[in-house]
Amino acid sequence: MKISITRLVKPLALTAATAAAVALVSCSAPAEQATTPAPVPTSSASQSAETTPSYSASARPEASSSPSASASSAAEGNDALLAAAGLAAQEMSDGTVVSIEAERDGWEVHVVTSDGGEQQLRTDPAGARVIAGPTDDRPDADDRADNKEFTQTDVDYEAAVRAIEKEIPSGQINELSLDFENRRAVWEADVSTGSAQRSVQIDATNGDVLSNRIDD
Repeated sequence: MKISITRLVKPLALTAATAAAVALVSCSAPAEQATTPAPVPTSSASQSAETTPSYSASARPEASSSPSASASSAAEGNDALLAAAGLAAQEMSDGTVVSIEAERDGWEVHVVTSDGGEQQLRTDPAGARVIAGPTDDRPDADDRADNKEFTQTDVDYEAAVRAIEKEIPSGQINELSLDFENRRAVWEADVSTGSAQRSVQIDATNGDVLSNRIDD
């Protein structure tokens, strides 16, 4: 039987073309995968990582205020009170400081003498300079009797301030004065602490805290 060469060549040519095409596809597939860009991550986690700030220990914001800062500020104010009282005591060296009160333009200080007399003067806000006085308060007979007893107290204004600072470390003393409570000499103080006002009593014979309460 005779086989036509033309009929035999066509299938062979088709088979060879098909094999070549398959080989070409196999070789080009990895190249296409290699050149395809990787997708950009769009997850919420990656966005959060990009937008959330981080602080190192040195860069972390400081708090605007602290208890220690408040205590420091109060101590500076109380130092001015003490300075004003000390200046008044120097101006009237034979007297006893019995009252220190904060005023709009400084401090008003009262000093009594052993004969019952009483003088007052005013200092600047720092307690460093006398701006008025001393002037005679002209006490009456009852005040003179009290003044004489005040000069005999064991706890002076400075010891009273230290006792109050120990009781209320962050307190700013606005007024401190000697008075009698049930015939006992006491230091009475008006103290600011934060947004509250407190009233404190110190025993003028031993420095004990007798009361510490919020003012109504």
